[in-house]
Amino acid sequence: MLKNPKVLLILATAMNLRLAITAVTPLFTAIQRSLHVTSSLTALLITLPLLCFSLGAIATPHLIQRFGPTTLLWTTNALLLLASLLRPVTTDLLLTTTIVIGLAVAILNVLVPTLIAQTTVTGATRLTSAYAVTMNVVAALGTAIAIPLATQFSWQLVLQGFGLPALVTLALLWWAPHHLFAQPTTDSAPSVSLRATLQHDKQARWLTVFMGLQSLIFYSLTTWLPTIFHALDATTATSGNLLAVFQLVGIPAALVLTRVTNLRYLLWSLLVGYAVGGLTLLWPGLGWWLAAGLLGFTSSLIFTLALTLIATSSSHVNAIANRSAVAQSLGYLLAAVGPVLLGQIHDFTGSWGPVLGVLGGLVLLTIGVGLRLTRTSH
Repeated sequence: MLKNPKVLLILATAMNLRLAITAVTPLFTAIQRSLHVTSSLTALLITLPLLCFSLGAIATPHLIQRFGPTTLLWTTNALLLLASLLRPVTTDLLLTTTIVIGLAVAILNVLVPTLIAQTTVTGATRLTSAYAVTMNVVAALGTAIAIPLATQFSWQLVLQGFGLPALVTLALLWWAPHHLFAQPTTDSAPSVSLRATLQHDKQARWLTVFMGLQSLIFYSLTTWLPTIFHALDATTATSGNLLAVFQLVGIPAALVLTRVTNLRYLLWSLLVGYAVGGLTLLWPGLGWWLAAGLLGFTSSLIFTLALTLIATSSSHVNAIANRSAVAQSLGYLLAAVGPVLLGQIHDFTGSWGPVLGVLGGLVLLTIGVGLRLTRTSH
């Protein structure tokens, strides 16, 4: 599989999709001290990309039709590299380049299912799992080494280093045959607008809700788990290590889907994973590590499931691109609400208990939607 240049480019692209966003959270304290900014501003480094995911996904199917996948790969990776290099220079550039990174990743989020559909039909699940594994590996390693590298060198250099995957992808594009990925044309499925897709495509609506809810839970946990662990008397260093575990366990999780034949059984297993992970949060010491592992494993597995359901939802590339755009544009808009809303619930109640209760309710809703989705015909 790795001898295929299309596969290599898909996996290289995957390296860019979380690193510059989720791996920045351990650097929040250093950024605040260096640039003299508040925690509210650093929280925008997570929220802004999610909003960009929503806005950028709407335009991506048109961009794919207009410019083609190869041109978009060149443009987005060039923007990612440039934005990463400029990101730590000033506060204004920190926010501006975060928006640029968010928009570039938004395009790639929608583009990848289209690339997978062009690369393989029978191996879509396997390639999607490999793509998710690559994304999780790079993001987890970035999270784990961010603080040690920032201590040894500087947080500015670490942020700039997050542009390395884009450089790797550009090098592969230079080496790969020109026009490796074909520009989608009107296939046997008629081209329809995203609005029409949302109005008339029931499967697209279920995919949107499922994608949005699982993303909301993941990004809420990514944002607040270190703070929750710290509130439960874990040290700052331990809280950061627990977040790294939360992301690292996503590596084997993404491979599980290739062995699963019954998605309904999988969804019930995911519910158990969320429940046990939430309960072990209350067990100091070993329980914290179990919670980080279970919640990270479950969150990664359900994300891979969402991607697979999108990539295999149709035999037509245009339909997959439209469903992917709708699911990710509205889904990430929903996800962007999560960290802010849960933070406000904590501020209002003064406790993380109600926040965990809300997350528990969202988990039940997500699994319910997933069960309904697996009954819906493609």
